[in-house]
Amino acid sequence: MKYTLLANGRRLAYQTAGRSRHAIPLVLLHGFCEDQQLWAPLLPHLKSARLLSIDLPGFGGSDLPLAPGMDGYAEAVCAVLNERGIERCVLAGHSMGGYTALAFARHFPERLSGLGLIHSHPFADDPVRKENRRRGIELLQAGKKDAYVAQLFPGLFAPAFAQQHPKIVEAVIARGRRQPAAGIIAALEGMMDRPDGLEILQTLRCPALMVLGEEDSIIPPNEALRTALAADIADLHLLPGVGHMGMYEAGPSLAAILLKFWQFCIR
Repeated sequence: MKYTLLANGRRLAYQTAGRSRHAIPLVLLHGFCEDQQLWAPLLPHLKSARLLSIDLPGFGGSDLPLAPGMDGYAEAVCAVLNERGIERCVLAGHSMGGYTALAFARHFPERLSGLGLIHSHPFADDPVRKENRRRGIELLQAGKKDAYVAQLFPGLFAPAFAQQHPKIVEAVIARGRRQPAAGIIAALEGMMDRPDGLEILQTLRCPALMVLGEEDSIIPPNEALRTALAADIADLHLLPGVGHMGMYEAGPSLAAILLKFWQFCIR
């Protein structure tokens, strides 16, 4: 584990991996209530790339953010790139990590050679989703973090996978319970307040990747497929029989997609 000290005095944790010495790395951002360990199932299949995975503020080994928001997460990612002397990267985020990647693209477009949305989308929260996040905040503030996390993750997997692999679901829940309640609350507030990001894709000056799960209950493919049409250069993949957690449900396939996209972008 390595650390970057942010300008606000907070510490940010990250890891490097892979055999490639290429100047442009593949940077991986985890989703909500997760940390960089989310990508562990893919790492054996990504050894030929240059990898950088980051714990967003409030998760894993990183300190809490001073204020909620995807912009703060994006600035933290930029701080790690600066620490490592990285001018450009291929940035891929899972779910909330995708929202962070879009915020990064809004503020630092010149630092991107590629942008990947993994089980993610650019749309702002609708009123129903905002209300669900408020209820989650209330549960967390009432000290019911374990109950909140326990109900959060099972529905993220395709039903057949969850039934066949209960230990994987249990392990993801256990790791989610290790995340601090304050970090989870800040993330919920930040997602609730984020703006629509479709215009970012429409003005993107680098290739875009979108990976969707056929059985994703959080981001239905029919809602997100039109997003791919917004970017000038888009690579779209629909994983059959997969929910919201492709790194567990279809790890080798997702790794192959990410590796091919990175190779395309650095060329």
